[in-house]
Amino acid sequence: VEEARGEPYEGQVGVAHVIKNRTRANRGYFGGGSIAGVCLHPNQFSCWNNVKQENIHPIGQGWEEMDEWVRGVLDGTVADPTNGALYYINPKLCNPSWVKNLKVGIKIANHQFYNEK
Repeated sequence: VEEARGEPYEGQVGVAHVIKNRTRANRGYFGGGSIAGVCLHPNQFSCWNNVKQENIHPIGQGWEEMDEWVRGVLDGTVADPTNGALYYINPKLCNPSWVKNLKVGIKIANHQFYNEK
């Protein structure tokens, strides 16, 4: 989960669950009901802004380890530490106005997770 590079395991799992939670919500403004649609929806995840689906591929050290737990997130065997969060930010990097309309959830490492009120 590129968006959580540098975060500890639980933080990476949290970001993966946000993607899964948005996919399950199947809302157009999240990118619909597919993981690729959610990940690549404009301006949702900064690491994938301006990236085409066919250009996404695993690279870098640690992919094999990540591959195992990502499967667990997808099949439900890795628990969601965010309690169903649909949003997150790194408050050290940004403080968008839209978070004031959300319910504050758990903070894991550098990411603050949120859900709808």
